[in-house]
Amino acid sequence: MTTFKKTLWEDIEPGRVFQTGSITLNAADIRVFAEKFDPQPYHLDRDVAESSLFGGLCASGWHVSALMMKLVSDKLASEQIPLVGSGRVAWLEWYRPAFDGDCLSAHVNITNKSTSVDATDHGLIECKITVHNQNDKKVMALSTFLMIENERAAHD
Repeated sequence: MTTFKKTLWEDIEPGRVFQTGSITLNAADIRVFAEKFDPQPYHLDRDVAESSLFGGLCASGWHVSALMMKLVSDKLASEQIPLVGSGRVAWLEWYRPAFDGDCLSAHVNITNKSTSVDATDHGLIECKITVHNQNDKKVMALSTFLMIENERAAHD
């Protein structure tokens, strides 16, 4: 049996980049998310959405943010990087809507790393993340601090 070594916080260097897999949006998922968390008419009703400033049924920005976290979490897991959680988001911007049928992927650039002042089981990596659609158009971007397991936690 092959055992994979975890890539811990100490092993990660700023400048490392990742490209995630992709997720395709569909109308049913857009509506389900919107009904529960962001019930705006342009997320729920195609006819209303087509006459809105967005011009079509589009996902909530919070839905896109949740999908981005799924993409990033899956990529880190595939790289054997133990994600403990997300510390904070320094900034977030939405650039364009994500529509029914759009295929989203994320580019992660690790820009910095630091120790956590309130925990000993993880360190922080600062990441600039951009989400693009299938036409390589930027949908959203953010700067976030992800909590990554460190050597101390791995040995406890």
